[in-house]
Amino acid sequence: MKKLITREFFLKTFYFFLLISFFISCEKKELTASEIVSKSMEAHGGYANWKQIDTLSFIKKTILFSKEGLKEKETKQHQSFYIGKSLNGKLNSLGTEKTSFTLTDGVYSKSLGDSLVALNEKELLFVKDAFKSAYYVVSQPFNIKESNALLGNVKDTVLGGKKMYSVTVLYNGDTNKSDQWTYFFDAQTFLIIACKVYHSPTISYIRNTKFDLETPFVFNAERESTLLKTDRNKDYLRASYFYSDFRIVFKKK
Repeated sequence: MKKLITREFFLKTFYFFLLISFFISCEKKELTASEIVSKSMEAHGGYANWKQIDTLSFIKKTILFSKEGLKEKETKQHQSFYIGKSLNGKLNSLGTEKTSFTLTDGVYSKSLGDSLVALNEKELLFVKDAFKSAYYVVSQPFNIKESNALLGNVKDTVLGGKKMYSVTVLYNGDTNKSDQWTYFFDAQTFLIIACKVYHSPTISYIRNTKFDLETPFVFNAERESTLLKTDRNKDYLRASYFYSDFRIVFKKK
Protein backbone atom coordinates (compact mmCIF):
# COMPACT_ATOMS: atom_id res chain seq x y z
CA MET A 1 0.00 0.00 0.00
CA LYS A 2 2.83 2.33 0.94
CA LYS A 3 4.59 1.61 -2.37
CA LEU A 4 1.37 2.36 -4.27
CA ILE A 5 1.00 5.75 -2.54
CA THR A 6 4.65 6.58 -3.20
CA ARG A 7 4.31 5.67 -6.88
CA GLU A 8 1.12 7.72 -7.18
CA PHE A 9 2.82 10.72 -5.53
CA PHE A 10 5.78 10.36 -7.89
CA LEU A 11 3.54 10.27 -10.97
CA LYS A 12 1.55 13.33 -9.84
CA THR A 13 4.76 15.24 -9.15
CA PHE A 14 6.19 14.19 -12.50
CA TYR A 15 3.11 15.30 -14.44
CA PHE A 16 2.95 18.55 -12.47
CA PHE A 17 6.48 19.53 -13.43
CA LEU A 18 5.88 18.33 -16.98
CA LEU A 19 2.85 20.63 -17.20
CA ILE A 20 4.81 23.58 -15.78
CA SER A 21 7.61 22.96 -18.29
CA PHE A 22 5.07 22.89 -21.11
CA PHE A 23 3.60 26.27 -20.17
CA ILE A 24 7.05 27.79 -19.77
CA SER A 25 8.09 26.53 -23.20
CA CYS A 26 4.88 27.98 -24.67
CA GLU A 27 5.64 31.42 -23.38
CA LYS A 28 6.81 33.76 -26.08
CA LYS A 29 10.52 34.33 -26.11
CA GLU A 30 11.49 37.98 -25.76
CA LEU A 31 12.51 39.35 -29.14
CA THR A 32 15.82 41.07 -29.66
CA ALA A 33 16.07 44.44 -31.44
CA SER A 34 17.63 42.70 -34.45
CA GLU A 35 14.76 40.21 -34.64
CA ILE A 36 12.19 43.03 -34.45
CA VAL A 37 13.86 44.91 -37.30
CA SER A 38 14.01 41.70 -39.38
CA LYS A 39 10.30 41.08 -38.82
CA SER A 40 9.57 44.71 -39.68
CA MET A 41 11.46 44.43 -42.98
CA GLU A 42 9.34 41.40 -43.88
CA ALA A 43 6.17 43.26 -42.91
CA HIS A 44 7.15 46.21 -45.10
CA GLY A 45 7.82 44.06 -48.16
CA GLY A 46 11.00 42.08 -47.52
CA TYR A 47 14.65 43.06 -47.63
CA ALA A 48 15.41 40.73 -50.57
CA ASN A 49 12.68 42.46 -52.62
CA TRP A 50 13.98 45.88 -51.56
CA LYS A 51 17.45 45.05 -52.91
CA GLN A 52 15.89 44.26 -56.30
CA ILE A 53 14.59 47.82 -56.79
CA ASP A 54 16.19 49.71 -59.66
CA THR A 55 14.06 52.87 -59.50
CA LEU A 56 11.71 54.20 -56.84
CA SER A 57 9.70 57.38 -57.32
CA PHE A 58 6.78 59.12 -55.63
CA ILE A 59 5.22 62.50 -54.86
CA LYS A 60 5.60 64.09 -51.44
CA LYS A 61 3.51 67.00 -50.20
CA THR A 62 4.56 68.86 -47.05
CA ILE A 63 2.42 71.30 -45.06
CA LEU A 64 4.10 73.29 -42.29
CA PHE A 65 2.11 74.82 -39.42
CA SER A 66 2.84 77.59 -36.95
CA LYS A 67 2.49 77.19 -33.21
CA GLU A 68 -0.90 78.89 -33.54
CA GLY A 69 -2.07 76.17 -35.94
CA LEU A 70 -1.93 78.33 -39.06
CA LYS A 71 -0.56 76.99 -42.32
CA GLU A 72 2.86 78.47 -42.95
CA LYS A 73 3.91 76.79 -46.15
CA GLU A 74 2.97 74.03 -48.58
CA THR A 75 5.41 72.34 -50.93
CA LYS A 76 5.25 69.42 -53.32
CA GLN A 77 8.13 67.36 -54.70
CA HIS A 78 8.59 64.51 -57.11
CA GLN A 79 11.29 62.35 -55.55
CA SER A 80 13.08 59.63 -57.48
CA PHE A 81 15.90 57.34 -56.43
CA TYR A 82 18.00 55.05 -58.60
CA ILE A 83 19.30 52.30 -56.36
CA GLY A 84 22.29 50.57 -57.94
CA LYS A 85 25.85 50.16 -56.72
CA SER A 86 25.57 53.75 -55.49
CA LEU A 87 22.53 55.88 -54.79
CA ASN A 88 21.52 58.42 -57.41
CA GLY A 89 18.38 60.49 -57.54
CA LYS A 90 16.47 63.68 -58.12
CA LEU A 91 14.26 65.87 -55.93
CA ASN A 92 12.16 67.95 -58.28
CA SER A 93 9.96 70.79 -56.98
CA LEU A 94 6.47 70.80 -58.48
CA GLY A 95 5.74 74.39 -57.46
CA THR A 96 6.30 77.62 -59.34
CA GLU A 97 9.93 77.71 -58.17
CA LYS A 98 10.95 74.75 -60.39
CA THR A 99 13.96 73.85 -58.26
CA SER A 100 15.68 70.50 -58.70
CA PHE A 101 18.35 68.80 -56.62
CA THR A 102 20.26 66.00 -58.33
CA LEU A 103 22.68 63.35 -57.09
CA THR A 104 24.72 61.62 -59.81
CA ASP A 105 27.69 59.38 -59.04
CA GLY A 106 28.33 61.16 -55.76
CA VAL A 107 28.04 64.67 -57.25
CA TYR A 108 25.29 66.98 -55.97
CA SER A 109 23.84 69.76 -58.11
CA LYS A 110 21.02 72.30 -58.09
CA SER A 111 18.99 73.60 -60.99
CA LEU A 112 16.49 76.40 -61.44
CA GLY A 113 14.46 75.50 -64.49
CA ASP A 114 17.03 74.42 -67.09
CA SER A 115 19.91 76.36 -65.53
CA LEU A 116 22.51 74.92 -63.18
CA VAL A 117 23.19 76.93 -60.04
CA ALA A 118 26.63 77.13 -58.46
CA LEU A 119 26.58 75.88 -54.86
CA ASN A 120 28.59 77.38 -52.06
CA GLU A 121 29.60 75.22 -49.08
CA LYS A 122 26.48 76.00 -47.08
CA GLU A 123 24.14 75.30 -50.01
CA LEU A 124 25.96 72.06 -50.83
CA LEU A 125 25.47 70.88 -47.25
CA PHE A 126 21.77 71.74 -47.52
CA VAL A 127 21.38 69.67 -50.71
CA LYS A 128 23.23 66.72 -49.16
CA ASP A 129 20.99 66.84 -46.07
CA ALA A 130 17.88 67.07 -48.27
CA PHE A 131 18.86 63.88 -50.13
CA LYS A 132 19.89 62.06 -46.98
CA SER A 133 16.62 62.94 -45.25
CA ALA A 134 14.44 62.08 -48.24
CA TYR A 135 15.98 58.64 -48.76
CA TYR A 136 16.18 57.95 -45.03
CA VAL A 137 12.43 58.39 -44.62
CA VAL A 138 11.25 56.34 -47.59
CA SER A 139 13.74 53.50 -47.08
CA GLN A 140 12.81 52.53 -43.52
CA PRO A 141 13.07 49.97 -42.04
CA PHE A 142 15.45 48.69 -44.74
CA ASN A 143 17.90 51.54 -44.22
CA ILE A 144 18.52 50.37 -40.66
CA LYS A 145 20.08 47.21 -42.11
CA GLU A 146 21.73 48.99 -45.05
CA SER A 147 23.45 51.41 -42.68
CA ASN A 148 24.66 48.70 -40.30
CA ALA A 149 22.99 50.68 -37.54
CA LEU A 150 23.60 49.88 -33.90
CA LEU A 151 20.41 48.85 -32.12
CA GLY A 152 19.69 49.66 -28.48
CA ASN A 153 17.59 47.83 -25.94
CA VAL A 154 13.99 46.83 -26.64
CA LYS A 155 11.31 48.41 -24.48
CA ASP A 156 7.61 47.59 -24.35
CA THR A 157 5.32 50.59 -24.62
CA VAL A 158 1.75 51.46 -25.55
CA LEU A 159 0.66 53.89 -28.28
CA GLY A 160 -2.98 54.47 -29.08
CA GLY A 161 -3.94 51.57 -26.84
CA LYS A 162 -1.75 49.10 -28.74
CA LYS A 163 1.42 47.37 -27.62
CA MET A 164 4.60 48.56 -29.31
CA TYR A 165 8.28 47.74 -29.22
CA SER A 166 10.52 50.79 -29.02
CA VAL A 167 14.11 50.49 -30.25
CA THR A 168 16.80 53.16 -30.21
CA VAL A 169 18.89 53.33 -33.38
CA LEU A 170 22.46 54.63 -33.49
CA TYR A 171 24.58 55.10 -36.59
CA ASN A 172 28.29 54.75 -37.21
CA GLY A 173 29.93 58.14 -36.86
CA ASP A 174 27.24 59.53 -34.57
CA THR A 175 28.41 62.15 -32.08
CA ASN A 176 26.78 63.97 -29.17
CA LYS A 177 25.42 66.42 -31.73
CA SER A 178 23.88 63.78 -34.01
CA ASP A 179 20.14 63.16 -34.22
CA GLN A 180 18.97 60.52 -31.75
CA TRP A 181 16.33 58.16 -33.17
CA THR A 182 13.83 55.87 -31.48
CA TYR A 183 11.50 53.70 -33.57
CA PHE A 184 8.16 52.25 -32.48
CA PHE A 185 7.11 48.91 -34.02
CA ASP A 186 3.62 47.44 -33.77
CA ALA A 187 3.98 44.32 -31.62
CA GLN A 188 1.58 42.35 -33.85
CA THR A 189 2.17 43.58 -37.41
CA PHE A 190 5.77 44.84 -36.90
CA LEU A 191 5.05 47.85 -39.11
CA ILE A 192 6.77 51.07 -38.08
CA ILE A 193 4.08 53.14 -36.42
CA ALA A 194 6.10 56.12 -35.26
CA CYS A 195 9.54 57.46 -34.52
CA LYS A 196 10.95 60.04 -32.15
CA VAL A 197 13.99 62.12 -33.02
CA TYR A 198 15.97 64.44 -30.78
CA HIS A 199 17.46 67.13 -32.99
CA SER A 200 18.96 69.63 -30.59
CA PRO A 201 17.27 71.68 -29.30
CA THR A 202 13.95 70.18 -30.51
CA ILE A 203 12.27 66.79 -30.09
CA SER A 204 9.91 65.59 -32.81
CA TYR A 205 7.41 62.75 -32.60
CA ILE A 206 6.47 61.55 -36.09
CA ARG A 207 3.50 59.21 -36.39
CA ASN A 208 2.57 57.24 -39.50
CA THR A 209 -1.19 57.65 -39.71
CA LYS A 210 -1.82 55.89 -43.03
CA PHE A 211 0.05 53.39 -45.21
CA ASP A 212 0.25 52.95 -48.97
CA LEU A 213 -0.43 49.37 -50.11
CA GLU A 214 -0.42 49.88 -53.87
CA THR A 215 3.02 48.31 -54.44
CA PRO A 216 4.67 45.13 -53.13
CA PHE A 217 5.88 47.31 -50.24
CA VAL A 218 4.18 49.06 -47.34
CA PHE A 219 5.14 52.72 -47.58
CA ASN A 220 4.02 55.69 -45.53
CA ALA A 221 1.05 57.48 -47.08
CA GLU A 222 0.41 60.08 -44.38
CA ARG A 223 2.51 61.25 -41.44
CA GLU A 224 2.25 63.89 -38.74
CA SER A 225 5.21 65.53 -37.02
CA THR A 226 4.57 66.97 -33.58
CA LEU A 227 7.08 69.01 -31.62
CA LEU A 228 7.42 67.92 -28.01
CA LYS A 229 8.22 69.95 -24.94
CA THR A 230 11.22 69.13 -22.75
CA ASP A 231 8.89 67.10 -20.49
CA ARG A 232 7.95 65.00 -23.61
CA ASN A 233 4.38 66.35 -23.67
CA LYS A 234 2.93 67.62 -26.95
CA ASP A 235 3.74 71.18 -27.91
CA TYR A 236 2.13 71.59 -31.35
CA LEU A 237 1.69 69.99 -34.77
CA ARG A 238 4.59 71.18 -36.89
CA ALA A 239 4.06 69.34 -40.18
CA SER A 240 1.86 66.96 -42.14
CA TYR A 241 3.31 64.81 -44.91
CA PHE A 242 1.45 63.12 -47.76
CA TYR A 243 3.00 60.51 -50.08
CA SER A 244 1.38 59.27 -53.27
CA ASP A 245 1.89 57.84 -56.76
CA PHE A 246 4.55 55.33 -55.76
CA ARG A 247 6.20 53.74 -58.78
CA ILE A 248 8.78 50.96 -58.75
CA VAL A 249 10.94 49.48 -61.49
CA PHE A 250 12.74 46.30 -60.51
CA LYS A 251 16.14 45.26 -61.78
CA LYS A 252 16.13 43.01 -64.84
CA LYS A 253 17.03 39.43 -64.01
